[in-house]
Amino acid sequence: MFKIKQQWIAPEWEDALKQADLLNIEALTTREFDWFEAPNRRRGGWSGVTRLVLNPDAAPQDQQAVFLKIQQNHFYRAPSTFFLKRLSFAREFDALQALAPVVSCMPNLLQFTQWQHDGNQGSLIITEALEGLQPFDQWLREQKNAATPHKSEPIRKALQSIASAAREVHNAGWAHFGFHPKHAFIRKDENGNYSTCLIDLEKARQPLRSSQCTIEDVSRFLRHSPDLNNEGKVEYLRAYFQTDTFSDAQKRMIRKMRGGPSI
Repeated sequence: MFKIKQQWIAPEWEDALKQADLLNIEALTTREFDWFEAPNRRRGGWSGVTRLVLNPDAAPQDQQAVFLKIQQNHFYRAPSTFFLKRLSFAREFDALQALAPVVSCMPNLLQFTQWQHDGNQGSLIITEALEGLQPFDQWLREQKNAATPHKSEPIRKALQSIASAAREVHNAGWAHFGFHPKHAFIRKDENGNYSTCLIDLEKARQPLRSSQCTIEDVSRFLRHSPDLNNEGKVEYLRAYFQTDTFSDAQKRMIRKMRGGPSI
């Protein structure tokens, strides 16, 4: 028997989702998708991502694209849930619901649904597609490979934007815990400045200590940025701490970070 256990739908998107047949959850669980990210199989289950157009018959400039993430039996355990099994998208939904009203760097959430069927548990998250944005690691490689003068300035501005996004999340009492460059999507505006959107908050949670937010997320971003040189890492840390000169306490924290720069 198929049973929906929890569902949230953004009211302004309900009609569009219904017309695209994305509210027929039982049918979605058996649908064949063209995967944007092929399902990874771990934790005793699987989880994948597909990109869909809600209105494919519309003119290209009027089409609305979304990302649909769907999973089955893809659980995590944590002390905050007394180590009970919980679907990882449920944690991402909690983070998006908590952070979207107070930060500017979250994707636009359209739907979350969780269900149970034949002893299996599943969930899905639908967010608005990140049109015009690019993952930072991919963008940085392109910048490094481009024969363009003065390319350090856009890199500096992009790093400032990502650092600002991290600080926003941390000031709200949350940490991403998967803060990889591939999860920071950036976009350049007409003034040459950059905005950032953070994705994949399946591991996000609220640490007991604010310093843990910094060490976990900033350290992870730096050590997974092989194309970022020492100068770039220092620039990122200056932007994050909002300082030109690190304090002794900040230096001690930086030295604890794997992948951190020489300071």
